[in-house]
Amino acid sequence: MGRNAKPASQVTGNHLSETLKKQLIQFESEIAGKSDRLSKGLDGLHKQELNQLNNPNAKWNYHILSLEAHESSAIGNIHISTLIDLANEMENLKRYEKEIKVHGVLVFLGEKPLPNPAVKMRQDSLKSINAMKSQLGLGAVDIATLARQRAEMNETDSLEKLFGDGGSDEDWEEKNQ
Repeated sequence: MGRNAKPASQVTGNHLSETLKKQLIQFESEIAGKSDRLSKGLDGLHKQELNQLNNPNAKWNYHILSLEAHESSAIGNIHISTLIDLANEMENLKRYEKEIKVHGVLVFLGEKPLPNPAVKMRQDSLKSINAMKSQLGLGAVDIATLARQRAEMNETDSLEKLFGDGGSDEDWEEKNQ
């Protein structure tokens, strides 16, 4: 079982033509749907969705995540439930880390030392968070790829301004086929 497929906007290989890549990006944005509710943060949630957030810290996590996710072209209102789960899991992770700080890595049952169950719960929580972030394209690798692509696009834009004729909006591939 391999990695989840990357959104078209984050694909870096040369196996797709620019025209096909633009079509796939447009298709993905249509599938993701609107992101107007994400752009409102907590105010964009329905009452039952708001009740799914465990506590005020989870609500704050969701608010930040939704505003950041709104900036991504491949994330829309359809992903709100995953963002809610991610916000709750991030808050659980904080709670596990506090418990580990208070009780340590080992707990004692009488005189017998036992591993703190919060350590395993923390590891499971991290795995779950990373899986959800990967599904949404919010993982570290995805963000770094997107940043690199944006930098490359800016370089391309400036080169086009310097050397382009500015007379045509057609892609080079379409002209030469």
